[in-house]
Amino acid sequence: MGIINIGWHTGVIIPGVDLGQLSADLSPYFGATPRYWIFGWGNRQYYMTSDPGILSGISALFPSRSVLLVRALSYKPTDRNMPGVKIWWLPLTASDRRHLDHYLTHYSYISSLGELTYLGAGPYPHSAFFASTGTYDAFHTCNTWTVTALQKAGFPVSPQGVLFAGQVRADMHELPSCD
Repeated sequence: MGIINIGWHTGVIIPGVDLGQLSADLSPYFGATPRYWIFGWGNRQYYMTSDPGILSGISALFPSRSVLLVRALSYKPTDRNMPGVKIWWLPLTASDRRHLDHYLTHYSYISSLGELTYLGAGPYPHSAFFASTGTYDAFHTCNTWTVTALQKAGFPVSPQGVLFAGQVRADMHELPSCD
């Protein structure tokens, strides 16, 4: 499992082979299972707008719909091949992977037809937006979501009070790392 930090935003990286049913649900949108999935979560209106204005930012502070940004990669993401980002790699047991898969699936809105709800192409190559079940607001941000993913994967962290990427970075320095 990896944690990606893109300035003020954080997300989760999962090797393709470590993701269960959600990988199968995503594959029709991306083709074959990629080597790595990157998941970001945020306010739907703000995250899906290429150039959000101040009003979008202010409205994101209030309870609103959310979205998952999913990116499929054919290579292992690193700080070197993804300029401007910081990545931390963490070890996971099989049980931890199942808990993380369940968490990500829980945040994926499944339609009455039993399918993910595709909302549009993402801003990166091989990326797409999907509807999410969570509610975004000033007290439940992408960074809260990321630390909750860590907690669900068995790491001793708490999402309580986590709003900013700097708080996620601080948690990362306390966790075991791997490459």
